[in-house]
Amino acid sequence: MKITVKSIFEPNETELDTQSTTLGTLLDELSHNQRMMTDQFFDSELRELYSDCEVMVNGQAMTDGLDTKLKDGDRVEIYLIMQGGG
Repeated sequence: MKITVKSIFEPNETELDTQSTTLGTLLDELSHNQRMMTDQFFDSELRELYSDCEVMVNGQAMTDGLDTKLKDGDRVEIYLIMQGGG
C-alpha cells in the first residue's frame, strides 16, 4: 500500500510502498531502512516517539499511539512541538 510521510525534519514529503499496517511498524521500517531521519523523533530500540514530537494520521491526532492502524492512501505527518518558556 502507499503511505505519504511528511516530516518537519525532511525537506520533502515521501510516498512509500509499504506492508506496514500500524504507525509503529511504519516507523520501525523507516528507521531500519534509513529512508528518513527517524532518530530525530523516534527511538527505534525503545519503540517510542520523543515527547517533543507529535504525529498525525490524515490530519488527526493518533488515538492508539504506535498501534494506530494505517490503510492505503493515508498521510502521516510528524511535527516538532514548540514549547515556550518564561
